[in-house]
Amino acid sequence: MVENSRAQNIYYRIITRSILISDLNNMKRKQLVLLLPCITRIKLCAFVILSVICCSFGEDGDDQVLKLMAFKNSSVESDPRGFLTNWTPDSTSVCSWNGVHCSENGEVVKLDITNATLVGHLHISDLMLLPNLTELHFGGNSFYGNLSSSINTCTFEFLDFSANNFSGDLTAALDFGSCRNLRKLNLSSNEFHGEIPRGLGRLCGTLEELDLSDNDLTGGLPSTFEFCSSLLSLNLGNNQLSGNFLSTIIGSITTLRFLHLPFNNISGSIPQSFTNFTQLQVLDLGANALTGDLPLEFCSSEVQSPLDTIILADNYLTGTIPTGLGLCKNLRVINLSFNAISGPIPSEIWAHPKLSDIVMWGNNITGEIPQDICSTGANIKTMILNNNLITGKIPVSIGNCTNLVTLSLFSNRLTGEIPPGIGNLANLTVLQFGDNFLTGGIPPELGRSTSLVCLELSDNFLTGEVPSELANQTGLLVAGIAPKRTFVFLKNGIRAGCIGSGRLIELEGIKRMSKLYDLFPFRNCAVFRIHPGNVYYASERNGSMIHIDLSHNDLTGTIPESIGSMYSLRILNLGHNRLNGNLPASLGGLRSLSTLDLSYNRIDGSIPGTMQMLSFLTDMDVSNNDLVGQIPMGGQLSTFPASRFENNSGLCGIPLPLCGRSRNPPPPPPPPPPRVEGDSSAFPLRGFALYFVIGYVPFLVSSFCIFTFCFDLKCAKLEWYRIKVQRRKRK
Repeated sequence: MVENSRAQNIYYRIITRSILISDLNNMKRKQLVLLLPCITRIKLCAFVILSVICCSFGEDGDDQVLKLMAFKNSSVESDPRGFLTNWTPDSTSVCSWNGVHCSENGEVVKLDITNATLVGHLHISDLMLLPNLTELHFGGNSFYGNLSSSINTCTFEFLDFSANNFSGDLTAALDFGSCRNLRKLNLSSNEFHGEIPRGLGRLCGTLEELDLSDNDLTGGLPSTFEFCSSLLSLNLGNNQLSGNFLSTIIGSITTLRFLHLPFNNISGSIPQSFTNFTQLQVLDLGANALTGDLPLEFCSSEVQSPLDTIILADNYLTGTIPTGLGLCKNLRVINLSFNAISGPIPSEIWAHPKLSDIVMWGNNITGEIPQDICSTGANIKTMILNNNLITGKIPVSIGNCTNLVTLSLFSNRLTGEIPPGIGNLANLTVLQFGDNFLTGGIPPELGRSTSLVCLELSDNFLTGEVPSELANQTGLLVAGIAPKRTFVFLKNGIRAGCIGSGRLIELEGIKRMSKLYDLFPFRNCAVFRIHPGNVYYASERNGSMIHIDLSHNDLTGTIPESIGSMYSLRILNLGHNRLNGNLPASLGGLRSLSTLDLSYNRIDGSIPGTMQMLSFLTDMDVSNNDLVGQIPMGGQLSTFPASRFENNSGLCGIPLPLCGRSRNPPPPPPPPPPRVEGDSSAFPLRGFALYFVIGYVPFLVSSFCIFTFCFDLKCAKLEWYRIKVQRRKRK
């Protein structure tokens, strides 16, 4: 701006001189005519000089300031973090502004205001006036509008408008077909609707990455995408896309490396042509309406495939698991959950050297888990096979799977005992063996699992005592998200006859939540609530397990005193066993406890007064035991219905009948005693006289005083008014 002012001053002086010459009134007209060519030449020279000066002092830099300031003034309504504070019109260079990236020549080539929390109606036309601007990184803001533009020329190569508030029909947005050099386009996590523009398909010569996920797009994929020759990544997940375009269009884009189409309504079968995708690394078709059998081969036997992840969960796929998956030598993650797949898991998959996540719950899978699992390697981190028909014993060698984080095998037909070696799995976070036919005791070694968050062994035939060693891991768990997977907690409805506290279910890639009601029919529970989220530790200090469910077994002995030291525990279910003895007073130390079920045992004694300190308790059931004494007053214990305390031998107090009061109707009152000489009750008139003296006489005295006071006050007011009137008359 300083250089521009100097140029303006020079121009002003030149023009002033020419005007002074032209305005000489004393000159003759003939002389003035002779001077006209000179004046013209002077003005022409001034223009040339001005042009040279502007060019020498950086006109392009000043022009960029004006254009970026025009964008700021028109598009940014709020800047809560002050990200654009140094965007000022008197700046000498825009290259020092926040988010502005320049070339070596000082030309703006990139704007990166990602997560700047800016708010405003975006006018993209202002930015299209910058001829060298090729990249816009605007993700994580609150811009709105529809990205429409009145300019037809487009030099953009990279556009990221993800996680904003853009809306409207996507076909009415920027004419992406005019962006002939566009390589990456990200419009994810907005509110666009309508169909995918056909113009996007015309960019197939240059477009490499396209992300339109998390919008409300409908229809299918335009046929213009059929001849895309450079597309490497396509993400259309979390929309309302429909139709069968996997085989007709997607199947011809053989250059794809990442294909994400989850949470749509795509129909049809998985085409066999996917074996031609020699560069494909991630295939995610979960939560759609796909039918038919799995392709016999996902990977070619001739070329080593880079395929890393296959997610086909929550569809309507049938048939068996193809042995051809063993040809995918780089496969790490396979998720086939929530389908109707049957048959055993092929040995080629169990023996896969790089497999880390095997997730196939909610199918009809049969067979056994190999007894030599992890004997040659320990790469498996996640094994979720619950709700299937798997038989056999839990392999002893599973204790060698040292990388195992989640092990869920509940609702199968497993037999035998729980291997003690599982206690050596230092990374194990979720352990679920419930609803099987397991026998034997609970291994005390589980207390060595220093990362264990959820222990669920319910609905088996386990015997012995509850190991006190389970509390040994207290204080060793580090705060934060534990298995880093999305789970759902199915909590039983709170009503009489509804048994148990609920179950933790892995929910990665699942859309049909209603099917959970059919898959998990809890005993006598017509209704249960669904709570999705992550398993995490919220404690500021290192914690302990948060979920222990040992219900519906044949456990005996007393509840260990050490359980009360597990201060992070939120759910404790020991119901439907044969536990006896007193309730330990240490249970009052479970300050985070929200659900406690000790029903249907043989527990005696009284409820410890320390339990009234459980301020977060929302559900408790100690019914059908041998408890006696008063229910502690205060806290949450008095908020539960009587059904949670019923069928004990001697409990009393709220919400049960009060202590000391018989549960039978009270006997009739005894007859009045005979009157004795001298008793005041024999002289009712004397009693009445005493009542009159004590009660009625003071009433009359007080009434007389009040009446006298009111009368005097009224008289005083009348006297004051009379004096006031007399004074006015005198005046």
